[in-house]
Amino acid sequence: MADEGGGRREGPASCGPKGMKNWRAALWLALLGGLSFWLPDVTVHISEGRDFGSPQVRLTTILMPSTLLAAYLAGRRVTTRRNFKWPGAAMLVGVWLTGGPFMTLAATFSGAGFAGADGVRGGMLVFAMSLLPPYTFIMATYDGSLGALLIVTIGALVFWSAQMGATTIRRRLG
Repeated sequence: MADEGGGRREGPASCGPKGMKNWRAALWLALLGGLSFWLPDVTVHISEGRDFGSPQVRLTTILMPSTLLAAYLAGRRVTTRRNFKWPGAAMLVGVWLTGGPFMTLAATFSGAGFAGADGVRGGMLVFAMSLLPPYTFIMATYDGSLGALLIVTIGALVFWSAQMGATTIRRRLG
């Protein structure tokens, strides 16, 4: 893409080296976000199996946002040096897009998911449908992770809004 001066404009959509680095950073952060958020859920489901209940829901509601926050702080530190401006957004996209596969895996240890009546075929169908964010929302309701998913989503939106507001105020003052 050319800018008004006839030169190349760099950005995530360009094919230049910087654009490719941004796409790699976004993909890396999305995977980091998904792994850091959903692994505590899978771990608790593995340890509890069919005994997953209210205490485990409360535990995952605390653990999942906490591990995502820790991963965000680490990821932000790395990507700030590489001039990637939206690590939180990339990680949140990763949370929403990887939710289905992780919840299907977690459900396997309770006798559903890949171990359910439809087996791997049913699990793969759920995997395909989970690429649609509304389906991730529905699955999180059954999985017991809806509270954690809402906390990180609403928290990210509030944080982003506050950050944008502070930027706007700084521009007007200075």
